[in-house]
Amino acid sequence: ESPRRWALSERKFEHRSGMITKSATRAFALSRLGPGPGDLIWDVGSGSGSVAIECARLGGAAIAVERDPESCARIRRNTKRHGVSVHLVEGEAPGALHNLPAPDAVFVGGTGRGFEEIVKHCAVSTRRSVVFALVGLERVVPAARILEGCGLEVETTFLQTSRMKGVGGLHRLAAESNAFIVSGERS
Repeated sequence: ESPRRWALSERKFEHRSGMITKSATRAFALSRLGPGPGDLIWDVGSGSGSVAIECARLGGAAIAVERDPESCARIRRNTKRHGVSVHLVEGEAPGALHNLPAPDAVFVGGTGRGFEEIVKHCAVSTRRSVVFALVGLERVVPAARILEGCGLEVETTFLQTSRMKGVGGLHRLAAESNAFIVSGERS
């Protein structure tokens, strides 16, 4: 049975100090990943596991790759809370990616050392698409170039989300998040 809702609120996940792919960003990323029954999705730099969990809720098989032990514990608690199965690989990309089964789609939310190698490995491994959520402008153009060089059709979108907040009798928009979504898709 398909879930009634997806791109769940950040409140539905345990996370560290706001370090989570925000709901609106996750919704856009999920639209580019297209997870469904029979699909295998990698969530690299998984953090809270929110993207992997959403993919599993939509019927996909998900592998979360995370290097931080505290974040791995959070992923386990979040998967239990949402009643889904996510295979957790505790290790650092790109090395942790080398023995994984080929994915249909890949989401990369956390990027540390070895960024260009991670981009290339994900691009050549995926059967369908790769999606990056990036906050550092310096990573956007190199990611797009590498994906294009690997034969993927690339789209880059800047998402800026705000939520309405009441201030006395007035309302204002409070900035929530900014992210570049760089996605590559096989033709």
